[in-house]
Amino acid sequence: MKIETFFALSGMMALANLFPLENEELGDARALPSRIAAVTVYADRAQVTRSADFEPGIQPSRLAFSQLPGWIDESSLRVLVTPPEAAQVLDVQVLRHHLARVDDEEFRKAEEAVRQLGDQIAALEDERAVLASQEKQLDSLRLFAFDKLPRDLAVREVKPAEYGEALKFFSTRLLELSAQKRLLEQKKRALQPELAARQRRLDELKQRAQLEQRSVVVTVSAGKGKAALSLVYLLPGATWQPGHELRAAREGASVSLTSFATIMQTSGEDWAGVELSLGTQRTTATMRIPELESLFLGSGRKVGRVVSASAESFGEASQQFASQNIAWFNSRNADLVKQKEYRMNTQALSGKAREVEKIFEGFLSRGTTALFPAIGAQTVRFDGRPVRAPLGKLDLAAVNRILAAPEVSANAARVVELTLTGKQALLPGKVSLYLDGAFLGLTETDFVAPGESFSLYLGVADEIKLSRVLDKKRSELKRSGARTRVQASFLVTVENLGEAARTVQLTERIPVSENDEVKVSGVKIAPDLKPDAKGLLRWDLALPGRQTREFRIEYAIEYPSELPERRRDEKGDAAPLRRLNEQIRGLEKDLK
Repeated sequence: MKIETFFALSGMMALANLFPLENEELGDARALPSRIAAVTVYADRAQVTRSADFEPGIQPSRLAFSQLPGWIDESSLRVLVTPPEAAQVLDVQVLRHHLARVDDEEFRKAEEAVRQLGDQIAALEDERAVLASQEKQLDSLRLFAFDKLPRDLAVREVKPAEYGEALKFFSTRLLELSAQKRLLEQKKRALQPELAARQRRLDELKQRAQLEQRSVVVTVSAGKGKAALSLVYLLPGATWQPGHELRAAREGASVSLTSFATIMQTSGEDWAGVELSLGTQRTTATMRIPELESLFLGSGRKVGRVVSASAESFGEASQQFASQNIAWFNSRNADLVKQKEYRMNTQALSGKAREVEKIFEGFLSRGTTALFPAIGAQTVRFDGRPVRAPLGKLDLAAVNRILAAPEVSANAARVVELTLTGKQALLPGKVSLYLDGAFLGLTETDFVAPGESFSLYLGVADEIKLSRVLDKKRSELKRSGARTRVQASFLVTVENLGEAARTVQLTERIPVSENDEVKVSGVKIAPDLKPDAKGLLRWDLALPGRQTREFRIEYAIEYPSELPERRRDEKGDAAPLRRLNEQIRGLEKDLK
């Protein structure tokens, strides 16, 4: 109870110090009550729009958006008046001031409070050391007395009472010393929580003295009527990731695809009931005029790296964020459990932002810089906990297929082929699958532009049984000096265990050599089918119920007996040769 009261007083003192300091810094500017009306979240930052109502006077006036986090990107500031005819923005000024003023007397009292308890604990440690010394001396006396007893017995008569008194003395004294040591330990344990609380208070004072916040002072012209003043700024500490839900019925002619955004933010401000949008573009890049610089060939000139002012400014904001954000949260939340959770959420957000940046970079080359508005007003606290916001829902015509690749998996896969209708793209992300209301698991989708076709996995087609075996009667391994020849024959079967007919797309392959030292020949496919340039074979099978189809794939591979394990191909890539070697070694192992 004592510690809780201490923290409550600490919070009251912090608030008491905050507003007088800010009012002094603002001067003649009038602080406007404002609210966050809209937020656009990008991969590693957020664009916040604050709005405040005001009435222009007969003279120009200075209005302030106050208590903003100390890491807003100052180069991103934009201010506008609505309606424009109500007044004009004449000047914008950013003021920096500390979160709270902590004077020398307050520091001295906090340090003295810590020192007093520290001295008390140190005194208890000194007493404990004295008791330990007495215990050691007493133990030495005990050993000496009982070691002397046999010699006394040899020269005089030792009465039992004399021995008993000595034993009682040492036992009683040792028990007393142990009790005193336990009492000292109890006193020390009782003081340690209070010492920790006072130390946290001192640390908070130090942190508050270093924490900064911003105020944006806007000078507006004289005007008439009522108006709204909006402030737009970027700040770090936010990210989002797209995700989807697919709900389908078995053999259904359509599916329902819902997209959503998972948002995490530790920006220092709660977003309560805001209009939320999610962006995929680089904010610094979109603010620059697209210009080509001269390209000098053969002149020996070095082309320097162009750094935009907005990128530099956001870098400074990110440094401020990294150094102050956790202390900012702790100054508003005394709960140690929440503080620990916030640190973990901040680390998770940082890692997620890097991951999302890479995902978005993968399709920015397609010119996609879309904004995805969330449906309805959204609330996202700055505690770093993920919040899911709906983006939209589509009903898409579906073509159900069963795909089989026995070399890869003994299970045939049920897939649904879709075409994205509407004007909104489908962003890459995880897709939660629901078939007939049951959750199947997760799959992933790549970026899909409007009008493009794509496929999604819908689980295992249990009624289709696959088999792929190496027919050793028609296969062999021959070594002849420096060359080795493998003759391989695979028998593939596809069986429909169900009563209803099923259409299955069967995929097989033959090896394609990318190395002149490896030759592929004697390719035979039954039923006859010609592979494509990549060696892939595809059959579209109409399988009646309880029916089985067989396929045979044969080929010969001739290669050096000593495989070029470490050699690279013409492009300098070792991966194709490594994969080919693995396939050949696998065939050799099966044929032994």
